[in-house]
Amino acid sequence: MTRRERWTLILIWLGLGLLPLLVRPLWEPDEARYAEIPREMLATGDWLTPRLNGVLYFEKPPFQYWLSAISMKLFGLNGAAARLPLALASALAMWATWRLAKRLGARRPMWAPFLAVTCLLGFLVGQILTLDALFSALVVAALVASVEAVAARVDGRPATAWTLGAFVLLSAAFLTKGVAALALIGPALLASLWYVKGRPGLKKAVLATAFSPWGWLLAAVLTAPWFILVDRANPGHAWFFFIHEHVARFATHEAKRQGSDNWFLDKLYFLGVLGIGLLPWLSASIVGLRRGWAFLRSRGPQAEDGGFSRWAVALVLLSIAWPLFFFSISGSKLPPYILPVVVPLVALACAFEREGEEGRALARMGRELGFLALIFLAAGMAFSKDLSGGHGWILGLAAALALLALWAHRPGSLTGPGWKVLTGPRLMAGLGACLWLLIQAAQVSAGPGKSVAELVRSAPADAQWISYGSYAQGIAFYGRTRCVVVAGTGELAYGRDHLGAEAGRWFDEDPAALGAVADRMKAEDPRRPVLVLAPDRAWDRLDAAARTGWEVLRRSPAGVVARRR
Repeated sequence: MTRRERWTLILIWLGLGLLPLLVRPLWEPDEARYAEIPREMLATGDWLTPRLNGVLYFEKPPFQYWLSAISMKLFGLNGAAARLPLALASALAMWATWRLAKRLGARRPMWAPFLAVTCLLGFLVGQILTLDALFSALVVAALVASVEAVAARVDGRPATAWTLGAFVLLSAAFLTKGVAALALIGPALLASLWYVKGRPGLKKAVLATAFSPWGWLLAAVLTAPWFILVDRANPGHAWFFFIHEHVARFATHEAKRQGSDNWFLDKLYFLGVLGIGLLPWLSASIVGLRRGWAFLRSRGPQAEDGGFSRWAVALVLLSIAWPLFFFSISGSKLPPYILPVVVPLVALACAFEREGEEGRALARMGRELGFLALIFLAAGMAFSKDLSGGHGWILGLAAALALLALWAHRPGSLTGPGWKVLTGPRLMAGLGACLWLLIQAAQVSAGPGKSVAELVRSAPADAQWISYGSYAQGIAFYGRTRCVVVAGTGELAYGRDHLGAEAGRWFDEDPAALGAVADRMKAEDPRRPVLVLAPDRAWDRLDAAARTGWEVLRRSPAGVVARRR
């Protein structure tokens, strides 16, 4: 990597991977949840057992929680600090994309990470505090380290560092989301052995990497202690985590996250996600896929390197096809799940770009930007009354995308004089500016209804809180206090069921019990006001007599805050 390339990637990372994380409050429910769990680790001093609103929360392992807790310890208890692991994820994903594109022979590998972080799916998942961005980055980095380990063995170079690095990254992915890390990489790597037949040296290198005893020992040392210790401290964790959260979610619709109620459409769900999520690089990805497959089927000069190039392309194609199949047959689907295929797709796109076709590729990208402009224009016009003042921002985004599309699509856009030339830096700056407009438009349009930060911050600091109708994750984070949940237990059910005698103190599923719960809390501590936060729909379902016992303090698109009289 040249010095110029390095600084270009650093600027891309700062502009699109770090700074956007600092500009908005936490959104409900995911961001507030994944900030509150590490905040409670800091508050209790217990870094072993994840808790949410004071109860056990075992849906995921703790690696990202630990990173967010360290970040908040260093930079304060705020949403920006909680999100900083996403900056690490984007840096790791960018490095992995660049390295893979370079290994595959791309003439301009620097463009691969830019494609990865500016496609809709990659950019949006990288801005929202969930576990998916970090998990995906760790998985693809482990895959790339495995490829480098095989390459080192084939070339007769030391491969220990790359091999152990792959297992460290795989272990971190396992400690982020669990068994899915092994399920995504393992089958693809084993299936790639089909493409080393008749190549004993290459086959030996692949097997030595995949089954390295030191690598597996290191992985066991890194991952096993937490699972053993947390199950000893909380008997039943292993069953809930491995059976309920993995087997049951994969094999059933228990989580109610199917892509569609129609079986056929459900299995096509992730194709639709990628069709939109890869914009404005969808056509480039399709071209790369087609050429990669043609390369794999050919019997040409690639044999000169001992078959390594053919195996590497096969592994990359398998690392796209297998996760797509795996998640498509799963009973639980969310758009971010398919993120691990983005890096292999854009690496192939850059690797198989041909000399002299930049103009056509730019024109294809321009058409996709135009399509995006039409989507946002239609959304801005159709939902203008529901956008909380964001109508102008969305129309501005559509206009910016349209202008960039016209610039990319005009004849001679790469060769004209002066400002007419759409150079690489200008394209990067223009698309980056459009993505910043997207952040602003999303915050102005949807943000007021997605964050309870202002509602909670405006309340007295010593307030006792009730979350009514659903569990508002941000109450505990912004109020720095545990809240009582009435008629909204949801994902806290496992933790509630393990509270024992205290369960009734913190949870009540009877909607009619709101007043009685508030009166009990007021009697227990008369000096502290009792506040309720409820979604509009839940508040409006209360009968008039029940609402007379409350004084409404504030309403916003995020809900209603009322004080017990």
